[in-house]
Amino acid sequence: MRRVLRGRIVAAVGSAVFMGLVATSAHAMSFNNELWELTGGPGNPAARNVYLCPDCTLEQFDAVPLPGSNWLKNASEVDARLFLADFATNTPPMPPPGTVVAYDFVPEIPGDDHFLIAQVLSATLLGTGAQGLMTSAQVARGTTLTYLPGRVVHKLTDPAGDEWVLFSMQESATALFDPTVLDGLAGMSVPTGWSYASEVLVDPLIVTTPGGIANVFGASDFWTFQKIVVPEPALPILLGTAWLALRRRLVA
Repeated sequence: MRRVLRGRIVAAVGSAVFMGLVATSAHAMSFNNELWELTGGPGNPAARNVYLCPDCTLEQFDAVPLPGSNWLKNASEVDARLFLADFATNTPPMPPPGTVVAYDFVPEIPGDDHFLIAQVLSATLLGTGAQGLMTSAQVARGTTLTYLPGRVVHKLTDPAGDEWVLFSMQESATALFDPTVLDGLAGMSVPTGWSYASEVLVDPLIVTTPGGIANVFGASDFWTFQKIVVPEPALPILLGTAWLALRRRLVA
């Protein structure tokens, strides 16, 4: 039973966690070629280092030998994805000592060819719905998602009151759900105690990853949400606001 659960959690925290962040165009790659170094053991089966070969062909990737028994390949032709933020930046995690950040596995490609793009730290299986296995995961990567005013955004609210914003989904899912309109995801499966809502932004929404940790919710590879953490106001702005308030009091 433990082995079956391990496989379900590893598969559920799939390529959708990362694929929307590999490129900032509207459509991400349709060929997925990740190497997974499983690092968590029985107590944390989803933990892994994720390596991507951006220049590999499918044949080159298939020929790469697995470095050890704790490695897996996630190679497939996958559905094209819609990336729903207006802008995004992504930086690889700062790995702990001893973690290799790049490998040279493909002789035809000069230099290193597989690069560390993220680390899954942990994952929790939240249930099963019409869109597949529902999981939340902590992922080490530095990401900023920017949504501009006028955009329709889709949010989930968890039982703790935290909000999660949709940033990536399968292109084929638009046959059932329309992310460009209000309530376009109505009828989606959500975990027990979670709720769905949508809105048209009046102000920009900027979602960051303080400390380099992103909290991500996904339903298999159907769609992916990131927990909303907005950047703190800069100290000079705060000081300026405080000074203006004090000046008004003194003048009054």
